[in-house]
Amino acid sequence: ATWSLNTNTIVENEEHLTASLDERIEAARMVADRGIKVGFHFHPIVYYEDYLIEYKEVIDRLLDEFSKDEVVLVSLGTLTFIKPVIKKIKKREIKSKILQMPLLPSDGKLSYPKEIKLEMFKTIYNYFKPWHNDVYFYMCMENLSLWQEVFDYEYGSNDEFEKSMIESYLRKIG
Repeated sequence: ATWSLNTNTIVENEEHLTASLDERIEAARMVADRGIKVGFHFHPIVYYEDYLIEYKEVIDRLLDEFSKDEVVLVSLGTLTFIKPVIKKIKKREIKSKILQMPLLPSDGKLSYPKEIKLEMFKTIYNYFKPWHNDVYFYMCMENLSLWQEVFDYEYGSNDEFEKSMIESYLRKIG
């Protein structure tokens, strides 16, 4: 079972009508207490003032409340938009500040500049250092070129990535 996590700032201001951060972590804890492996998705990581401090608070809580043996995977990803989605967000009744980010073309979509992505991925991955050797980390819907700079390894293809993830998962549950 996996949960999408974000900072309280994002959950409360942008993820309307969703479970709170506390509710998500408590649900994951209940599942892990039953012996079921869990995973966490930090997707989308949102860039805003003090965002890295707030993400560190969430990650420190996970490190305190879960053992590395209970966690199968952690995925990282940023906001990416295609133009029709941007138009829909602008027309919604529920207003969002999410489009106040710097948007640049990236793999056929609009996303953060590479420098921001590297800062966020490297920093957040480093926050998880105690789990690096025992939990599978990957980037969701991000260019494979970022992997080497963030994780110090990369895959030649999506098939290699998927095979590695499955092998890691099977080792963890086996």
